[in-house]
Amino acid sequence: MRAPAVARFLGLVGWLLLGVLAHEGPEHEIEELSHRMALGGESADLLLERAIEYRTLGRWEEAAADLRRAARLAPTDPLLLRELAQAQLRGGRPDEAMGTLRQALRIPDLPGPERAAILMIRCEAHAIGRAWRRALADCDEALRGDPMLVAAYLERSALQRRLGRARDRISGLEEGVRRTGAGVLEVERVEALLDAGQWTKALGWIQAEIESARLTGTWRIRRARALQGLGRRAEAEEDLRGAIAEIDRRMPTDRPEAALLLDRALAWELLGELGPARADYTAAAGSGAGEEAEEGLRRLRPSGSRRAVRPSGRPGG
Repeated sequence: MRAPAVARFLGLVGWLLLGVLAHEGPEHEIEELSHRMALGGESADLLLERAIEYRTLGRWEEAAADLRRAARLAPTDPLLLRELAQAQLRGGRPDEAMGTLRQALRIPDLPGPERAAILMIRCEAHAIGRAWRRALADCDEALRGDPMLVAAYLERSALQRRLGRARDRISGLEEGVRRTGAGVLEVERVEALLDAGQWTKALGWIQAEIESARLTGTWRIRRARALQGLGRRAEAEEDLRGAIAEIDRRMPTDRPEAALLLDRALAWELLGELGPARADYTAAAGSGAGEEAEEGLRRLRPSGSRRAVRPSGRPGG
């Protein structure tokens, strides 16, 4: 191939690549789907596809509008109604979401897992309105429909913790571990035991994890909580300082990770070193840790009690 031909060929490849890149992304997909519907009319499937692209862009109002039209075309499709309710929640319209969920739950002969998925969205809507008991009732009902739904066990645990139902929380997580074998529920069970002051029982589970884990910082913080509860403060301090040293080594210098910041903040808090704890909770809040970081900061306020540190249980190793 002569040089001019090679140049033309490479130029053509470049234009083709630019064309492919230009056709990537949600905006192009929205244009393409809009064009198809303008030519052939709307369908529930096409409206759902476009709503998903709007959702990717965080354009919840437009996503909800497409999903409302899709639901009118297929009013007994639970997937469409679930997606619509979620878009309404994210768009700050919980009352509309509740109406959509009521419609979804009236669909005849809903399979148990499908009903459970709808109930978990309603649980979220109740939680947004701080109706904790109603949210908990939805979790319980969801698990009756789908006993393998790990997310429901975790959400139920969080709600039971908020409502002070320690015994129910532990037994519910033990049920979840038996049914699903999910490691994340085993971690949450340890957190529930620590929150309930069942130090010795928690310590047995923690020790097994420390012996098998490659990174032990988070588990050493949990062990320190149990050791403090048992009055073994020197051992607890050794664990906490070791955990902080490990976290320091793992922490990215350019963009600190929220989960590591939360762990280190808790270690400082348990050591009684409130300045570093406050700094890490504040940094974690700025890195997206949200409610958990705010809860830590609330515990550090002078009016708060320092006797019972009850961090939110976080999945992880």
